[in-house]
Amino acid sequence: MALRPHSSPDWSPRILRLLRDLQLTQAGLAERLGVSPATVSRWIQGRIEPTAQTYVALGNLARSPENIYFWERAGMDPSGLPVASSGKSASSLRVNLRDIHLLAPAKISQVLAMAGNAVAIPLLNVTAWGDRVAPHQNVSLSQAEIESILVAPLEWCAHPEQMVAMHLTGDSMDPVIPSGSIVFVDSAITERDRLHQKLAVVMHRDLGFKVARFQRLQGADLMVSANRRCLPLDVSNASKWKIFGEVLWWIVRDAGPGA
Repeated sequence: MALRPHSSPDWSPRILRLLRDLQLTQAGLAERLGVSPATVSRWIQGRIEPTAQTYVALGNLARSPENIYFWERAGMDPSGLPVASSGKSASSLRVNLRDIHLLAPAKISQVLAMAGNAVAIPLLNVTAWGDRVAPHQNVSLSQAEIESILVAPLEWCAHPEQMVAMHLTGDSMDPVIPSGSIVFVDSAITERDRLHQKLAVVMHRDLGFKVARFQRLQGADLMVSANRRCLPLDVSNASKWKIFGEVLWWIVRDAGPGA
């Protein structure tokens, strides 16, 4: 997603203002966003501009109407952003597409006031696998780009600045998560003890991303598929298998004509 050119690095004072509003140090903001303190320093100095994905995260941290600036820089059109509402709790896992609003990049025509209870989540051009045998990795996280922006209720996201969405393909999570779903991942949750018996995404340098239920056993960490035909995957070697985050929910396209 291309960022809009600016004649001057006006993101610098905006980030400084965000630091003051959140009462965070540069190191504190870096920790919240998963970047180095040196990177935040370069943003503030105007030496480098945040990426589109980072702008989305900054917008999720900022209060309304300041969040609009960051979301605009990511290519979003906040004028069409609805105030999401739902009776579902954050523990609800399977949701319908009508509960998530897809926003395509568009020219800003009018910025509306927002209630501040929506979270913008970047959908990355990354595909996690649910097959018994991992496919060739389609893209590494360092090469990932934002395909579009998805918006969900703030109450669903404990760590809004660390939320990302990715595609899933394969049958190992059937019938729980069908192939072709989009999974929403809280990348702030990476401690293995916290993920026991929870749906998670792990990543491998050569094998890409894997979605399954994480289980800690005595002497082994396993990714257990919903499809009983698929054997558990041993991910005990933390130097090879990194925890990417916890799967909070997913969206499934309804079957039927045109689906």
